[in-house]
Amino acid sequence: MSDRAKDPHWERRSLDRRILYVMERLVDHYDFPVRGGAGLVGNLVAESGVIPTRVEGSAESTPMRSKNFDGETVNHTAKAIMNRNATRHIGPARPGIGLAQWTAAPRRAGLFSHRFHGDVLGARAVFDMDDQIDYLADELKSSFNGVRAVLRRPAVKVNDACDEVLYNFEIPGAIIQGGSRLPRSDPRVQRVFNQRRPLAQRALAVYRDARS
Repeated sequence: MSDRAKDPHWERRSLDRRILYVMERLVDHYDFPVRGGAGLVGNLVAESGVIPTRVEGSAESTPMRSKNFDGETVNHTAKAIMNRNATRHIGPARPGIGLAQWTAAPRRAGLFSHRFHGDVLGARAVFDMDDQIDYLADELKSSFNGVRAVLRRPAVKVNDACDEVLYNFEIPGAIIQGGSRLPRSDPRVQRVFNQRRPLAQRALAVYRDARS
């Protein structure tokens, strides 16, 4: 695990440096094709700004600061984020956390129980970039293998990879109506596709420029 992965202040690094770090991990350590990795990272840019400490509703410059259940804007501790509980008014009012803004209770809990290099980090996972990338890769392999198959196609196009991650992995509220995903052809879904594709293209450009 690199020292950079443990950096609690990724928000102080430029977006391109954050993008490059995750791209290199996905390509060099997890064997994702470059375009597939870029499609994934483009979604991480949209979700969290590629900041592992980011909680939902926070600003990029203060990623662990957001409203609590009493409507007050506060700096949350990693432990409070992990133990978020609406009934007991613990932690952030909104559930999203980390690179992919894990929100659903089972996926969110999985981040904090994920075993990485033989260790379960618990609340420390909030600060660990490599642990979150590994959890992301593990989720794709174990629970989203269809998405992973698309991303790992050698000839996958960046936009197709980006769309697949958005539609079948991230599934943001903007593409849901009445508890179900809108069809891909729906203008509201197409709008989000078009918002995220340039971010994936940026991830591809950042990686290629660093390797040129």
